[in-house]
Amino acid sequence: MRHALFICLISCLITSHSRAQSESPANLGKLEETAFQNAVAIASQSVVQIETFGGMERVGEELVAEGPTTGTIVGADGWILSSLYSFRQQPASILVTLLNGDRLAARIVARDNSREIVLLKVESETKLPLPVFAPKADCSVGQWTIALGKTYDKSSVSQSLGIISALDRAYGKAIQTDAKVSPINYGGPLVDLQGRVIGILSPISPGTFLEGDSSQLYDSGIGFAIPSDDILARLPKLQKGENIDAGKLGVVTADQN
Repeated sequence: MRHALFICLISCLITSHSRAQSESPANLGKLEETAFQNAVAIASQSVVQIETFGGMERVGEELVAEGPTTGTIVGADGWILSSLYSFRQQPASILVTLLNGDRLAARIVARDNSREIVLLKVESETKLPLPVFAPKADCSVGQWTIALGKTYDKSSVSQSLGIISALDRAYGKAIQTDAKVSPINYGGPLVDLQGRVIGILSPISPGTFLEGDSSQLYDSGIGFAIPSDDILARLPKLQKGENIDAGKLGVVTADQN
């Protein structure tokens, strides 16, 4: 009996030692790296670069963004979402570069001024690759996120790693992340480790103290994404060419004195 117990104990120790070795910090780091790379490889198929040409140099007191920006495919028949950041100047022409290198003319269909996003349409002879969208119910504070952009390079995406740091920000319109979010990746997707799109990165302001001046958030350590569920629920309206604006509450007193 003692001999059998001794053999069992030795076997358990060997198994525990092997498991500890396989889960060493170096191995865990490699597994994390692989998970991030796989997620990016999946999601990047639906990320495009957008170039705008012409238009106004200034909108009100705000300088208009110049240079390429990022878009996310949301419809296989040519529907692409981006941020309003690069479209306030009413560009004279818009070109979208797909993953295969094709450059297609695009037009603005509608704007969601409340969430700072814009819907574009391109005419493509082939179906565009659609991402998988993550339900809002699957999102939780502390989970890994990756912010993707395609401003620098037409053939590869920029990547910024972080976590979801808060939900229901910007009056319930946005998910907050500490992944770097800036004009580099506005309009790109925020994805989870399964490569699913959690939301579209947007310069939306988190509250009244920054209303209308989201530029103060650059390099602040926080960024925002409009949840996929909310975008998909409003997509049919945008596809009809109907803009979405923030609701306003009007109050009129009975006493006009």
